[in-house]
Amino acid sequence: MTPFAWTGESIMVILDEREASLLARLPLLLAGVGLEGGDAAASRLSPSAYPGDEEAEREYRRLMASELDLARADDRDVFAETVRSGSYPITVAAAEAWLRVIGDARLTLAARRGVTDEADEWEQRIRSDHDLAIVAWLGHLQAELVDALGDAMGVG
Repeated sequence: MTPFAWTGESIMVILDEREASLLARLPLLLAGVGLEGGDAAASRLSPSAYPGDEEAEREYRRLMASELDLARADDRDVFAETVRSGSYPITVAAAEAWLRVIGDARLTLAARRGVTDEADEWEQRIRSDHDLAIVAWLGHLQAELVDALGDAMGVG
């Protein structure tokens, strides 16, 4: 059964208690990105906009960093307010926030496990690393949610 479906008015979310519990932890995971020095997730979530041009990069960070941080915090708030077990509707805007939170969580977990690309012994590592198995599951959720949003937009 797919965890997301377009109803014609909203995206229906269908999660069991275990899935909802795991997802409910993502905002806290993401709120902690960059709090400790050397966090690989921080650079993965905020890559350089101007590689090789330190002055342009500083200016970009000065102008955009707080705005990007606020947008991510808003997404985490929407996600946290709407994730729960059972079957329930969310708006398209909330579903878009879900996509961003799930994507950021995947990047965070993968970066902290040293995954740099799909060819990084992915299949073998998933079997032995709980966090990477979660990354794979979140990828599945993300794809299902993209499909539901495509249906909402009349694409697909």
